[in-house]
Amino acid sequence: MPVSARIPLLTAAVVVAGQALVFIVLAVLDLGGLVPGRIGVGIGIGVLLLVMGLGLLAAAWGLAHAAHGARGPVVVAQLIGLGLAWSLRTPDANTGDNRAVAAAIAVSALVVLGCLATGPARRALADDREQ
Repeated sequence: MPVSARIPLLTAAVVVAGQALVFIVLAVLDLGGLVPGRIGVGIGIGVLLLVMGLGLLAAAWGLAHAAHGARGPVVVAQLIGLGLAWSLRTPDANTGDNRAVAAAIAVSALVVLGCLATGPARRALADDREQ
């Protein structure tokens, strides 16, 4: 991996790994707080969060090693994160004020997308590295 691509790819990998750890912690908290009557839903959500966290962790490892296959899942995850942040931008009577969460999600997604959009990172993650 060229030195010019190392900084944006490692930055993106660290941020994505942080996102993955948040998903894994949420999965553990969800699975640890199962309530009677909603055990099926709790297990389903916990497993989904765990799978998402492990997938993002694998993608972060791929970014750190300039693996081409890591780019697509990471970009999709960040675009989903931006949509989620947009939906959390206004306070809701049921869930309260989530603007700080929305800002954290949006900033982390924009940092990752910005890092992946740099020329050296695009070239390092390209299929044909001859370009």
